[in-house]
Amino acid sequence: MTNDKGQMTTPSLDYTITHRFPGVEISDREWETLIELASWQCIPEFPRRGRMAWHKLAQPASLVANPDYQLTAAKLKGVGAWNPPDTSRHRDPLLDSFTETPIPPTTKPLESFATYPHFGFNSEGDYTFVYSDPAPVGGILHSRALLEYRSAEILVENGVPTIVPLAVIQYGDNYRFLGKPMGAVISLVPDTAPYRLSQVQFGSATQRGTNPGADDYYDRIRKSLGIEGDPTHETTRLETINRLARKIGKSMHDFTLAGLYRYSPEWSNFEYDFERQEVLFTDLDSTRQMAEIPAEFRTLQALRELGSVVYRTVAKFGTPAVLGIYTLNNLLTYDPLFELISGYFPQATAAEIKPITKMLWNCFIPYLFLLNKYKQEINHDWSSERRRSYKMDHDLFYILAMTSLYPLFRQSDIFHRYPSTLTLENLMQKAQVYLGERYEYFLYLFDQKTSIV
Repeated sequence: MTNDKGQMTTPSLDYTITHRFPGVEISDREWETLIELASWQCIPEFPRRGRMAWHKLAQPASLVANPDYQLTAAKLKGVGAWNPPDTSRHRDPLLDSFTETPIPPTTKPLESFATYPHFGFNSEGDYTFVYSDPAPVGGILHSRALLEYRSAEILVENGVPTIVPLAVIQYGDNYRFLGKPMGAVISLVPDTAPYRLSQVQFGSATQRGTNPGADDYYDRIRKSLGIEGDPTHETTRLETINRLARKIGKSMHDFTLAGLYRYSPEWSNFEYDFERQEVLFTDLDSTRQMAEIPAEFRTLQALRELGSVVYRTVAKFGTPAVLGIYTLNNLLTYDPLFELISGYFPQATAAEIKPITKMLWNCFIPYLFLLNKYKQEINHDWSSERRRSYKMDHDLFYILAMTSLYPLFRQSDIFHRYPSTLTLENLMQKAQVYLGERYEYFLYLFDQKTSIV
């Protein structure tokens, strides 16, 4: 299809608005614009590779319950994809070929979603790997869009900083994936910059000068937190990471108390609210409610969620883009894991937390040095598969984190929210059954009373 100037255009998509959040005040013009973007009456703008479009509101929206809280941009998820030429060697394929312009959602499966293993447990409560459901390239199922909407709604109701839900749409019958209807979700945020907290720890803001927008985002966060110093220095970055880690710990605590869990609490799934100096939850389409699982497994699920955010925090210090940027001495001196766990357990003492973080760092350190040893090959020669074979066994780390943190968890309000008969002995038995011959190495790490720090 072409317009009157002979330019290629994309036909608009049939849609139905299935949900609209009544707790938001937004102008009719902005509402119409967002629906036009979601239905491809206008081509949405994608700020980076992926399936998330972004729109800056000409007129801010606000919460009905708090009119002073301004929402200045919208995130549209499931409305299509953009796959520009990318210099990254370690990204899973999004499309068969690069595209200079965005495309509408497709019904083609995104294979990486169904092959990435998450650590979890089965219906018997035994440790196992679980896998994400297949997803269409550039799109999401209507049911997944609704998960993000409802999860954000729950968080708003519970006063947990989050993206604010606005609407869910369902596309027409020509957009079905695995026999189910596809859709999109529109959410609102309080900042116009389309960046995530991962920029600070391992994103392009760690390579000063390569992305001015990311640099500015990092600088604004530092200013918001009152952190001075040279933005290129490792210690300035780690001080910033520490402040954010403590906030993430608190947010994860509140997220769990609100009755939710998910499998992807990494830093790329958090944004920053500059007005309230808080981290925001985003990308909630994999979030589920604790009420959906048997009561006896809710404690274990909450503990797994805690282990997940600890793992994803430490493992990203070994991601290819930042190999060689962080030194061991500074990582251990600043100890972001201590800040993260302290945010989750505000009543715990340093004497209780420090031995745990030492143990967890000791599990990760050999792999960090192995990855750093081969950083040139990783960044220039090796395939993603070969690089991943050098990474830390994330299932062993999860089990180590969950088991070592259990005594603090047992004394927390989270355990009181989800009481169970789970004991440390139960966790040790689960570890032995799952790990097999690796259980000896687990015990070696778990029983360490001294550390190199």
